Amino acid sequence: MSGVTPVTSATSRRQAGPVSDLQKHARARIPLREVSGLASVRVDGVLRLVAVGDARVSLALADVDDDGEVGPWSVLTTADVATREEDDGRFAQLEAVAADGGGVVWVLTEETSWLAGVDLAARAVVGTAHLDTSALPELDASWSQEGASRGEGLLLMREGHVLVAKEKQPAGLVELGPRGDAPLGVSRDNLLGDGEPFALLGEELDALAWWPLSGDVRRTLHDLSDLARDASGDVWLLSDQSTRMARLVLPLEPGAEPAVDDVCDLPGSVDKPEGLCFLPADVVAVAEDRHDDADNLWLLNRRSGRGVEQPGPTT
Repeated sequence: MSGVTPVTSATSRRQAGPVSDLQKHARARIPLREVSGLASVRVDGVLRLVAVGDARVSLALADVDDDGEVGPWSVLTTADVATREEDDGRFAQLEAVAADGGGVVWVLTEETSWLAGVDLAARAVVGTAHLDTSALPELDASWSQEGASRGEGLLLMREGHVLVAKEKQPAGLVELGPRGDAPLGVSRDNLLGDGEPFALLGEELDALAWWPLSGDVRRTLHDLSDLARDASGDVWLLSDQSTRMARLVLPLEPGAEPAVDDVCDLPGSVDKPEGLCFLPADVVAVAEDRHDDADNLWLLNRRSGRGVEQPGPTT
């Protein structure tokens, strides 16, 4: 593995209860500052790990083998991607990334609230949509404020819907979709499956459902910094401030309160985790938001318990 440093120190526990350990396996370097999201995509049979950085509008890509080993990285900036005239000014502060089965990487901007798809083979933007939260006043009151914390994690759904993690003040989950649609809710059946392309239906995605974190979940996860799926289809929430991840209890119906299970404290040396992705061979990839790009990727293994069940190349 290129640029990897093995690590062996023990996992740090931060709370009592059903905590599943993650063991530090290795560290690596993503050549981006302030990594803000991770995803994986399979292109021509090759699994690639994708990272986005919010210091520059850029993507970093590295091949991953069947043992979860991460190869050398390459970086794409806006100069490497064909954009459209109407996209000028839309790409600012990339905060989340997801990928579909058609080889398209979808990025989410926080400052301007745009979703954009980049076809990796064509190296071109293939679609954009603005996120509009005005239909849900409770959400919009915090989302629309200047300098507000908005989208920090992204999962693709069927029927052109997306699931977005709102970072804080308050933290929660938002389902957005084409105007006039009813919310689907979050379930394994409603999230985009392996090999499926994402259908972007129009240039506006309206907020359809809002699930703020509350009670025990809010005490467990003080904020949300990324979303990821494992091979079983489970959805995992990552918290920067709490330095832990937890499995979202599915299904999550509109109007219900979110619940989590299988809370996993990250190793004590992990700082500002903002990217989460599940790789082959039970490897959990966690990226740090650092002002430099030194050893900003942690590769973790399941240590004990039932917390992380057979991770795989889904996001």
